[in-house]
Amino acid sequence: MITVSATLLIIMTIFGVLTRNYPKYWGDPKGMFVEMFTGINWIVLFLIAACSSIIAMEFQYGTIKELLYRKYYRGQILVSKWITMLLYSIYFFALCFVWSMLLKVVLFNDKFKLTDTFQSGHSVIETQWLGIVGSFLTIWLVLSLVLLLANIFKSTAAAISIGIIGYFALSIISNVMFPLMHRWEWLKWNPLNMMNLSQQLVSSSIHKMTLLSTPEMVIGSLVYTAIFMAISYVVFKRRSV
Repeated sequence: MITVSATLLIIMTIFGVLTRNYPKYWGDPKGMFVEMFTGINWIVLFLIAACSSIIAMEFQYGTIKELLYRKYYRGQILVSKWITMLLYSIYFFALCFVWSMLLKVVLFNDKFKLTDTFQSGHSVIETQWLGIVGSFLTIWLVLSLVLLLANIFKSTAAAISIGIIGYFALSIISNVMFPLMHRWEWLKWNPLNMMNLSQQLVSSSIHKMTLLSTPEMVIGSLVYTAIFMAISYVVFKRRSV
């Protein structure tokens, strides 16, 4: 945890310094602040890796048998994994937010104010928080699917690889599905469309592409997350050790 946290802060600092010194090449300081200096992107990778290994490792190294011998129910074991991942995600988002605020004060205090207008009439800080909420819900939609896949693969490396590759593949597919959704409107309810929630929270005009309102996107994300977690619960309870 300490190593991952330190790595995350170092990466954010590097991008902050590059943005400060070379804004022409590294983007608008406001935009980088809203994205927590790429912190959100790295959180996704860290959580997918942790989520993939947290279950697969139990089966790969046989530690699941020791837990079952101690009369823990499988449901208790899986729920404890969910709670652990939830705490991880809250911790990393809080860490990135605090560090992005420190980088703003140290590197960009003279460049912009938190109350400056950024997108769709929102202030910089409001846009950042909307992005955080959207990213949190989207990440948990992805993690619920990763948890399901982790129950299928016995190898930790395979689970992590499939999780990370799958995330990027899903992100690409979700963006190219817009033409299909405009042709067959019922496709707007597919789980990949829900991955655009973060963008829609920041920019309301995105609903013209997703064909869903923001409340519908939020509810859809929560429903699909619950469905994937329920399936992973069933798979975990029936999986042989």
